[in-house]
Amino acid sequence: MSTSAPRSHRRPHVPAGRAAAPREPVDYAKIGRCSVRRRARGMTHTGAAAALEEAELQQHMDRHREDLAGDERGPAEVAEWTRIVQLLATFGGTYDPDTDTMVQDELAADAERERAKQLENDKRRQEEEAEAARRAALAADVLRHALLRTLARTGLLDSLSEDEQAAVNRLPDSDPAAALAVNALLARAHEAGTGLRPGAAS
Repeated sequence: MSTSAPRSHRRPHVPAGRAAAPREPVDYAKIGRCSVRRRARGMTHTGAAAALEEAELQQHMDRHREDLAGDERGPAEVAEWTRIVQLLATFGGTYDPDTDTMVQDELAADAERERAKQLENDKRRQEEEAEAARRAALAADVLRHALLRTLARTGLLDSLSEDEQAAVNRLPDSDPAAALAVNALLARAHEAGTGLRPGAAS
């Protein structure tokens, strides 16, 4: 048997409890196919057939390994070597994944999925930013109305100049913390001036 083809170095699955969970499930079959395609680049039918025999032997030797129970990569590698051998038997020459129609179709599908995922992520980010802006605007409006109510209670609202009114309108947007503090100070000053205990109704 030829030993020209490199052996497969498949790693056993790591139990989920011993490794951090990935964002997406690992596609071990896809990893196996990609590994085979890289190794098969430039091989003739003879070389690919030898590599297939090697992969089948490895799969046979691994059949009793408990850490490879349910392994997807090994069978996927054997299947991909089989496909490449059949491809070279039909068309001859050497294997090139860049001209392999199936490989290019898979790459195009991967790129389309990635593009769709990016669009979805962009849409979700825009929605989150819009919601944050809406909440910020709502908070500013609440503060503005609170300030106006407090000014009305003190009797100062009707006496504000245009510049003062504009400043009251701007303050919740420019400095929400200052607007909150001013509102509390106005309320305390009004309560002190009218002899009300803090928090009592006027």
